[in-house]
Amino acid sequence: MFRLRALASIASHARPVLPRYPAARGRYLPRYAQNASLLNIHRSYSDTSSLTKTCPSCSAPLPTALPVCSNCTYIAPIPDSMTYHEMLGTSYEPNPFVVDVQQLKRQFRAVQAVVHPDRWVSRPPEQQAIAAAMSSRINEALHRLSDPLRRAEYILAREGYAGEETDKTDDMELLMDIMEAREGLANAQSAEEVAEIRAENDAKIQETLAEIEKLVAAKNWPALRTAAVKLKYLQGIESAAAAWPAVAHDH
Repeated sequence: MFRLRALASIASHARPVLPRYPAARGRYLPRYAQNASLLNIHRSYSDTSSLTKTCPSCSAPLPTALPVCSNCTYIAPIPDSMTYHEMLGTSYEPNPFVVDVQQLKRQFRAVQAVVHPDRWVSRPPEQQAIAAAMSSRINEALHRLSDPLRRAEYILAREGYAGEETDKTDDMELLMDIMEAREGLANAQSAEEVAEIRAENDAKIQETLAEIEKLVAAKNWPALRTAAVKLKYLQGIESAAAAWPAVAHDH
């Protein structure tokens, strides 16, 4: 009876808190946190050159993929059709789940150097408003694309298969694994025990990330939505383990 109640409780938590990785902990760090690029060490990526255009006002090359010119201060709203990938200088196709996070961060800094509102304080109010909106969109783009779960959710939303906050799984094997991992964290007496639980959970995360990459490539959006929910549960375990002993012993 206790296990049934516990499983029901796990299933009701559709959106665990995403994990954080404090550098000062000095404990086990999962592979998907160590690898900023996530499963893409030897892959090739589209660079910003393929997206570079010229300014419609002065014909100078635009410094980024966005409609903003540092030569003549031309600026226009971001087109609605532009993806977060394109905003950060990479291509949405052929697989929007495969990104180089470090490249995205470099492009983010390059874009913010041009559009940050502080650079437009002396310009007309309408240009200031466009720059502020553009800067906010770029912040959101990096936030969404730099994390694998948020990236998968963004892809789903863009493809018309957005998940819900209340999405749950009926995978009983997964629910049992989650329950046992939480019990293990609650009963752990040492950092070594927690590291073992994190390692086992990280292996499941790696498998799920590989599955998600294949599903995105195949454009199997219903299956991707299911896999994203699975990743959400697994990242919830990672979050609880990263906060051990405080979080685990509060339950």
